[in-house]
Amino acid sequence: MTPVLLALSTVFVVSKELANGVVSGKYFWFYGSMGLVSMVTLAYSFIHKQTFRLSLADLFAVLFAGSVFLSALSTGDTSANATKLTLLALLLVLYLCLRLILEGERGWQIKSAMTGPSFRLVPFTFSLFIILTGLIEAVWGLLQLYGFKSSQHALFKLTGSFFNPGPYAGYLAAAFPLALHYLVNIGTRMTQMRRIHADLKFLSAPIRVIRVIGVPLIAGVTCIAIILVLPAAMSRASWLATIAGSAVVVSQSKWLPIRLIFRRWRIKSAMTTSIVVLLLLATITGLYYLKKDSADGRLLIWKVSLTALTEHPFGVGLGHFPSAYGDVQAAYFASGKASETEEYVAGNPEYGFNEFLQIGIESGIVSLLLFIGMLVFAFRGFIRHCGRDPQSPDSPLGAIGSLVALLVFACFSYPFSVLPFPIVFVFLLAMSNFNGTRMTRMMRINADEKIISAIISVICVISVLFILYRQYPVYKAYNQWNKSRMYYQAGMYKEAAQGYEPLYPFLNDQIQFLFEYGRSLSQSEQPEKSNDVLQQATKISCDPMLYNIMGKNYQALKEYDLAEQCLLKSTHIVPNRLYPYYLLMKLYVETGDEQKARDAAGIVITKEPKVQSQAVREMREEARKITN
Repeated sequence: MTPVLLALSTVFVVSKELANGVVSGKYFWFYGSMGLVSMVTLAYSFIHKQTFRLSLADLFAVLFAGSVFLSALSTGDTSANATKLTLLALLLVLYLCLRLILEGERGWQIKSAMTGPSFRLVPFTFSLFIILTGLIEAVWGLLQLYGFKSSQHALFKLTGSFFNPGPYAGYLAAAFPLALHYLVNIGTRMTQMRRIHADLKFLSAPIRVIRVIGVPLIAGVTCIAIILVLPAAMSRASWLATIAGSAVVVSQSKWLPIRLIFRRWRIKSAMTTSIVVLLLLATITGLYYLKKDSADGRLLIWKVSLTALTEHPFGVGLGHFPSAYGDVQAAYFASGKASETEEYVAGNPEYGFNEFLQIGIESGIVSLLLFIGMLVFAFRGFIRHCGRDPQSPDSPLGAIGSLVALLVFACFSYPFSVLPFPIVFVFLLAMSNFNGTRMTRMMRINADEKIISAIISVICVISVLFILYRQYPVYKAYNQWNKSRMYYQAGMYKEAAQGYEPLYPFLNDQIQFLFEYGRSLSQSEQPEKSNDVLQQATKISCDPMLYNIMGKNYQALKEYDLAEQCLLKSTHIVPNRLYPYYLLMKLYVETGDEQKARDAAGIVITKEPKVQSQAVREMREEARKITN
């Protein structure tokens, strides 16, 4: 059990020894913990001669992962998504290991002497630990708010162990319904003491105390801490996710006063519906105007993403969403069909801010349908678990609420691109299949279930050991990148480029590394080599700065047509920035094209930037000199 909980503890890891340690530290902790998880699962499988019953959700999970791998391999370039493919493989291994552990619990479930329902220790432990991670993160955030701990980002005061407040708030939103379930159903626990005593008399004293006293106490403190810190994160997606997940839990609780009020007053359904609709509209309107530009930016991202999905129905490959998005957005703005508002709020997103759209664009519509099918059977399994007593603390209603919260957050953000979220998602998915439909019977497979379990365990161990062997040099590369970064930050670009060169084969799927390496080469007067690196970066990013540097490199090489193409694409991807127009102006001056130089200078002078700065004033001053 301990190695599995170590995997779930990935959320807390922040490494100061590695570059981008808030993200990369979690990667390598997860790699190491998965080595332990796979080996312990293998030993458990052989010692206990465990059986494994394949469910429909298992089938959809394996097919979904397989379709994503095939889509990525079909692009012909796996170097740009090596990390994402590695994480996907390990998440699939984690899912299979959890399923084997949960299946093993069938043989030693502790059953009540007086009632039919049974106490499932493993799902209970997983749920409790997820609640504890939410509590620790909430306390971590409160300490950051009051200045007792530093955040993980210079621009944000509240991040927890994440790199910005958005994912941090989303994680709290996913943990909240699970804690709320154990809190609101304390009444069931107190009014059914005889049944609970029958359930608990077979347990050891520590587990008995934790189950009766500790869990409601921990759940209550977690709910309070999350409620205190969540508004400060200013994440509307997390608020909606928390409300949706909590509504699932509350809807089945008979201990909240609101249910009694509606029953006593017998409010007519039409009036109730009207009130709910008005409140919903008011909430959506308020959330929209709270951060209007951000909301308009999300709408633009979804609009462009839908176009990208229609253009790439079979997927562009895992990790290639930003590149495909940038091409579509550049074409959209170049067509002149965009509104002024869209031009103003346009950005260069790394994520689709809707995981369903991003899955479809990266891996194709077939993968998206398999993912939805996996969710359908997960909810089906959860609903079957609820049985006749959804108010029971042992009911998976809290896990349903957490899964709903996670999926609602996924509609407005990018949780599956932040490692702790897919780990929690895999835990919830595995718990939903505790009593899944047996595919071995449906398909009339006569193979021994113990043999199937052993084969799966061996495959998991071999896969993880292979991945660990491949990732050790990557770990060393992250460590060296962190050391070589000192030269880059000090402006010693030649020394930085020399330090980055041997790291390129291991880090060529990390956009920040590629940008730093490409810029260092450009600044140290190696334009051709710089463009080779930046071309690799454009496969996984649509940052206009990549095209700006490439344009300057081509200009240094006297390849003016290619320089113009790069800079024009930069203006089309994000048209509200002045810098690419300024570079175009300088390019046209060098080539002697006075009319184009004046046109570009006019744009620099008249276009309103998002943020006024000294650099903007200097560019405009130089543009005025050219126009005069």
